[in-house]
Amino acid sequence: MYPQTPTHPGFGWREVGLTLLVFFGGSAAIIIVMRFIVALLNLPTEGGLLSPPAYITGIGFYLMLLLGMYLFGARRAGWAALGVRTTQWYYYALVPLLFMIGLSAVAALNMLIMQMIGSFENPQVEAISGGTAMSLGELGAGLLLIAVLVPLVEELFFRGMLYPLLRQRLPMLVAVILNAAIFSAIHLIPVLLPSLFVVGLILAYLRERSGSIWPGVLYHMFQNGMAMLLIYVSLNMGG
Repeated sequence: MYPQTPTHPGFGWREVGLTLLVFFGGSAAIIIVMRFIVALLNLPTEGGLLSPPAYITGIGFYLMLLLGMYLFGARRAGWAALGVRTTQWYYYALVPLLFMIGLSAVAALNMLIMQMIGSFENPQVEAISGGTAMSLGELGAGLLLIAVLVPLVEELFFRGMLYPLLRQRLPMLVAVILNAAIFSAIHLIPVLLPSLFVVGLILAYLRERSGSIWPGVLYHMFQNGMAMLLIYVSLNMGG
């Protein structure tokens, strides 16, 4: 019998605050250093997130968040408290089905938004690629960051640290909804809020039922990987 999400994970909101302090402080330092290097070497910055300076900076941001979670979460309570543990095989088998359900819900929401405002443009396209066609090398680099590192670190934070703390005092349904709301809001992309909320609901549900972050990491990888591939195809076909 595999344990479900712990209601006493061994860390608290103070540790979340310290984790965010490491993240924001480290990220600010990375930005300052990278700006100095860009100016010193006259490096190009076009190309959105896939430009070398932005790409390295993005990796640095997520590594800072990972460092904070290690220092104030895993080092004190163990990685298992953050959901880094095994779970039943059928939760992994459930991921493709939930992914198709989530994909259908997201598509319906995006169509509704398009009908309401007259258009639907994903700002992530410009942010990731600069709006220009990508090479296969850039696609591979994008997948490594967006479909591997990002899902792992975000699941560790949102479902590994935040969810158990919400679950301490809240019923499952409320904790799942609130976690999804925080996850969607923190991305700061208004047009994608409904879609991210749906994804957040599924990810929090997987964490609750499995007691592990790994099914959610797999789902998150599917989600981000598909988005990256769609961006690649649309930009290169358009070019």
